[in-house]
Amino acid sequence: MSDAPTPDTVPLTAPVADPFTAPWWAACRERRLLVRSCRACGRLHFPPRPACPSCWSNDVAWHPCAGIGVVYSFSIVRESDLAPFSNAIPYVPAVVELAEGPRLMTTIVNSVLQAVAVDAPVEVVFVDRGEWTFPTFRVTSRLVL
Repeated sequence: MSDAPTPDTVPLTAPVADPFTAPWWAACRERRLLVRSCRACGRLHFPPRPACPSCWSNDVAWHPCAGIGVVYSFSIVRESDLAPFSNAIPYVPAVVELAEGPRLMTTIVNSVLQAVAVDAPVEVVFVDRGEWTFPTFRVTSRLVL
């Protein structure tokens, strides 16, 4: 099977940056990946929110990530009844568990489909879509600890 396409032909509704997500989107434009860190309990979390989901403290800050992790869950979409998505078939929506711990929903790109598996090591690849930059991931041979 061939390489999985980058789903950059699918039209997207522009995200809405709010006060809690604007720094995240700005970091993505700079090709940096951030998650939130709780200063009270020390846990990292994603998606960005005003309070820690573990201890409910609102003493949270941005934490830089290495941009590596493993595939936690995925699906290979080979058929779609939605016209915009049919241009990107096959595509691979996935949940990636970052090396720092939090998980995020993303897309696996630029990878041989057979290489996509649970626990496969991945690294971030930023994709520009108009004025927005999105973190996607590709399978890598680098061992993630």
